[in-house]
Amino acid sequence: MPEITEITTLEQGAKLTSILDINNTSTVQALSLLRIGVFIPIKRVKLKNGLDRPVLKSDVSDEFRKLEFARTEGFENVMITGPALNFETDFRVWCGVIRAFNTYGYNSAKITFSFQEFAKSCGFTSKQLDERLRKRIHDALVRIRGQVMEFTKPQVSKSYIGGLLASGGFDAASDTIELVADPKLWELYSIDHQVLLKLNVLSKLNRYETAQCLYAYLSALPQNPAPVSFARLRDRLCLTSSVKEQNRAIKKALDKLKSIGFLLGDIVRKDGENYLILHSLSQKLALKKD
Repeated sequence: MPEITEITTLEQGAKLTSILDINNTSTVQALSLLRIGVFIPIKRVKLKNGLDRPVLKSDVSDEFRKLEFARTEGFENVMITGPALNFETDFRVWCGVIRAFNTYGYNSAKITFSFQEFAKSCGFTSKQLDERLRKRIHDALVRIRGQVMEFTKPQVSKSYIGGLLASGGFDAASDTIELVADPKLWELYSIDHQVLLKLNVLSKLNRYETAQCLYAYLSALPQNPAPVSFARLRDRLCLTSSVKEQNRAIKKALDKLKSIGFLLGDIVRKDGENYLILHSLSQKLALKKD
């Protein structure tokens, strides 16, 4: 191994819990979705100025060919295309979708239930439940519905086109929401092969979307992972600034995760690249007050 020329210690960590206890403060997420660039940091100023979100097209074959549906049908190539999804709203709404399908089971691809219950599952409070929030949730459902997943065999001898959500909508008058899952992709909604995330941690990281993204990504890694290069983190974050600025943003995000007690690890530098060596992660945090 090349000589380490720089080392930074990240303190405050504990053992990663393996118990998946989904409730109003926790969400379980498919590991595959957390490891790829679907939910990414998007600067608030960009959205405030009305600039379009980037449309991302990613090769997710390595993760999604493991799905039972893909294995059974022999699909080897999987692409996902759609507008970039953020953590502030889109990920919260996706958490609500996951919880809904886990709560109401898999007897039918379509479920209808209370919109207030759904908003609560997304981590929103009853005080936030107004017309503005309903529009945020509506727009997030549009973007989630816009994620197109293409499964193909070599030379496209067979294909399937699906998505994260088949359809969704709500009725304010009856206070109900209707969600329809993609029947071929139930594994994305089931608890198997998923990881626990704490909604209060995401709330604690509000407006720190780079830290939120890294929190989700690192939580999805196997225990005792090999050193994670900053190149891998830059690829996951899909940032567009210079490498120097991206590295600075990553270090700042890791410091934030350290400050809330999520991780213990070191940043080392070798061959001109930074690497994150994880010692431990903690999902059960005694969150500190700012």
